[in-house]
Amino acid sequence: MAVNVQKQRKLSDYKLSSEQGRLAVERGLADAKWYLPPVPREKMQELLQRRDWPALRDTMLWFALLFGSGIAGLALWGTPWAIIPFAIYGVIYASTSDSRWHESSHGTPFKTDWMNDALYEIASFMVLRESVVWRWSHARHHSDTIIVGRDPEIGRQRPFSLFGLALKFFNIPAFFKYFESIARHALGRVTAEERLFIPESEFGKLFARARIYLAIYAGVVALAIGIGSILPLMFIGLPNLYGAWLMVVYGLTQHAGLAEDVLDHRLNTRTVLMNPINRYLYWNMGYHIEHHMFPMVPYYNLPKLHELIKPYMPPVYNGLIEAYREIIPTLLRVAKDPNYYLIRPVPPAPSQSHTPQTSTLITSDAAPDAEGWVNVCDLVQLLPGEVLRFEHRGNVYAVYRTQIGQLFASDGKCTHGNAYLADGFLEGACIECPKHNGRFDIRTGAVLRAPPRVALKTYLAREHNGQIQIKLG
Repeated sequence: MAVNVQKQRKLSDYKLSSEQGRLAVERGLADAKWYLPPVPREKMQELLQRRDWPALRDTMLWFALLFGSGIAGLALWGTPWAIIPFAIYGVIYASTSDSRWHESSHGTPFKTDWMNDALYEIASFMVLRESVVWRWSHARHHSDTIIVGRDPEIGRQRPFSLFGLALKFFNIPAFFKYFESIARHALGRVTAEERLFIPESEFGKLFARARIYLAIYAGVVALAIGIGSILPLMFIGLPNLYGAWLMVVYGLTQHAGLAEDVLDHRLNTRTVLMNPINRYLYWNMGYHIEHHMFPMVPYYNLPKLHELIKPYMPPVYNGLIEAYREIIPTLLRVAKDPNYYLIRPVPPAPSQSHTPQTSTLITSDAAPDAEGWVNVCDLVQLLPGEVLRFEHRGNVYAVYRTQIGQLFASDGKCTHGNAYLADGFLEGACIECPKHNGRFDIRTGAVLRAPPRVALKTYLAREHNGQIQIKLG
C-alpha cells in the first residue's frame, strides 16, 4: 500500500535544528512511547541473556576472513589475481564492519563489556564512523526512529536523487565528509547540530579520537609515499571506497521508502529473512523490526524473538531479492514524488499507546508510616533476579530483588529516555534500560554505561513481616 499525504519535505527539514524538530516535540513524536507487542516476562528474560562465546566465535571468524583475504591480496599484489582477495577484503573491512559497529554500540553481543567496547572502537574506525559522535547519534536514532528533525541517521532524506544514491555504493560523499569531520574535531571544533545530541562532557573524547584517526591515516599515507605504492592504502582508506557497496545493499532494507513520523516500527522498518551467509555477514540485522522494538536482545537471539512476536508482525521478506522487488520501484517513485511512501500491512493490534505487561506493576496510594516506609507487595511477588514497577501517588519507582535476595529501589524511569527500568534487564547489581542500553548501579544509582549521564535517585528497601517496603519519607 502507498499514500501521498506527507507534506513536501526539504533537505533542511531533516536538520536537528529545523522547525520540524520543534514541531515533532509539540506533536508528541519526540522521545515518545512506541508500539510494542506483548512478550511474556520469562521469555524476554531468556532472550536477554548475553554470552561471550557466540560473539567471540563470530568475531574470530570475521578477523580470520579479514586477515586471510588481506594476506592473499598482499601475496598476489602486482598480478591481476589480486583483485579477487582485495574485493573480499574490502567488503569485510568496509561493509560488514557496519553491523559489528552497530551491535557493539548497544553493548549486547558480549557478556564481558570491555569486549563490546573494544569491538565498537575497532569497527567504528573501519566503517568511518567517529565512535563518540555515532554512539550519541544512534541513541537518538532509537528514541526517534525516522522522526524528521529528530533522527540524525535518516539515510534516505526526501527529496533525493538516484545519482546521489548510486554514489553511496562507492561511499561518496560520506568518505570526504568523514575526513572533513575528523579534521574539524581534531582542531577542537564542534558544529551546532552536533551540540544538540552530543553532551559537552564528551567533547574531550571526541577530539582525542579524531586526532588518533588522523595520525593513523597520516601514517598510512606516509608509508604509501615512502614505498612508492598504493598498497598500504588498499588495506586502510581505499576499502571504504571499493568495498562499501554491500553495506548499502543491506542498509537500504532497513527503512528506505517507508513512513516517516510514525510511532510503530512495523511501519518504518523492515525485517528480511536472509540466507545463512548474509545472516552471518550482517549479524542478524535483517531482523530489524525486532531489533528496534527490543534493542536489549543480542543478535544471536533475534531469530527466537522473531518467532515469538510473529503474530504481531507485518509479512516478512524472504530474502534480499524479494525485498528489492519492493524497494527498487519504491525508490524510483520517491525520486519523482517525495511525498510517496509505503504503508506495510500489519495485523490488528492495540493502539500505539499500548504498553505490554512485560513487568509486574503494583500501584498504591497508601500513606507512608511514621518512619516513611511504604508497603510495596508480598515478598513472594518479586522473585530473585526480577524488577517490578511501583507507582505511588503519581511517582514511579523500580524495586529490585537480586539473585542473592538483596532488595534495592530507585526512581522508575531512566534519566536519559522515557523508559521504565522495570522493563529492563537486571544482572547482578546492574539494571539496563530497555530503550538505549544505558546501565545503572541499583545500589548507588551511579551511571555505568552511556547514554545516561544523570544518576538515579535510590531509596532504602527491605523485607518486613513478609512485605517488601521502600522508604519514601
